[in-house]
Formats: sequence, C-alpha cells, structure tokens
Amino acid sequence: MRREPRPLTARQEAVLAVIRSSLAERGHGPTVREIGARVGLSSTSSVAHQLGRLEARGLIVRTGRDWSTCVLVEEPPARRPGLRSRGPGAVADGYGRRPAP
Repeated sequence: MRREPRPLTARQEAVLAVIRSSLAERGHGPTVREIGARVGLSSTSSVAHQLGRLEARGLIVRTGRDWSTCVLVEEPPARRPGLRSRGPGAVADGYGRRPAP
C-alpha cells in the first residue's frame, strides 16, 4: 500500500519561499543564517534540520557542500485527495466504499 506524502509544514513552506526568492533575486541560494533571520529561527541547527528534511523529500538539492548552493527541484503537481481512479465503471458512495453486489 502506497502512502501519500505528508504536506509541507508552514515552516518548510517559508524556507522554500526564502530559497525561491533568493534564487530569483541573486541567482544563488541564501545562507543558513539568512534563512533563519527571514523565517524566525535563531538556531542554525534548526535551519539545517529544515533544509535536510526538504532535501530528503527531493524538493531541493545541493550543487556543492554548503546549503547556499541549493537549488529547487522541479516540484511535482499537487495531488488532490479523493481523485484516485477506481477503474472503469466503479461507483462509490460518499465515504469511498463500493456498494455490496
């Protein structure tokens, strides 16, 4: 059974937004301290943890050793829950259950 990935946390979204704006404005990623200052994290360890989680999810990659070399990976389109195909002619009630034969 395949599990859907968890949605990003608000903090992860904020970190991605900082990276995205830095890449657009300056052409390279922000430093860990710059990210922390913009998202309200005073600990560089906390910022590195968030970056590591984003990297593990495949949303960012580093082209070098430092986090400031990170780039965004093409984000897959968001999947909307409840729109799975149940096969041809399948019918389900409002709770996702198929009627008994």
